[in-house]
Amino acid sequence: MLVPTLNAQNHRNDRHRERRAPDSVCQFHGARNLHNKLKPKKVGYITQELQLTEQEAKDFWPIYDKYEQELMAVRDKHRPKDTTQDGFPQRPDFLNMSNSKAEEMFTNHFKVQKEVLALEEKYFNEMKKAIPVQKVNMLFHVEKRFLTEVIGKNFRDKDKRERRR
Repeated sequence: MLVPTLNAQNHRNDRHRERRAPDSVCQFHGARNLHNKLKPKKVGYITQELQLTEQEAKDFWPIYDKYEQELMAVRDKHRPKDTTQDGFPQRPDFLNMSNSKAEEMFTNHFKVQKEVLALEEKYFNEMKKAIPVQKVNMLFHVEKRFLTEVIGKNFRDKDKRERRR
């Protein structure tokens, strides 16, 4: 009975490898896929939490989508080139890296943070043309809550499913 199960698992893994794009073509496939999967949940969550009217949503979402695209471009540009099998960035070995590598990572981190801050300022001014400034102010807090509540829940649920196997 165990042999067919192992063969089925191997077959499923082979199909998974075939579907995956080569790293050179789609280095961030896993991260992009997760983003696309969660996008509808994020839109619903933000719309509900900010209590956007139909007109506000119509004016706000095109601006937010541009903001998110630019934000992802900044992060992709600075994302480590080493990725896991699923396309997520490889976790660095902090304790064993050289001082120069650690300095380089911090310099890169600060550079990214400055670019993100500049984007937030730019789009803050754009968004407040579409929705009240109070809702724009709330947006950044709502995004963080979405990350902890919804994405955290997805990973906890995935972890539970994997433990059941």
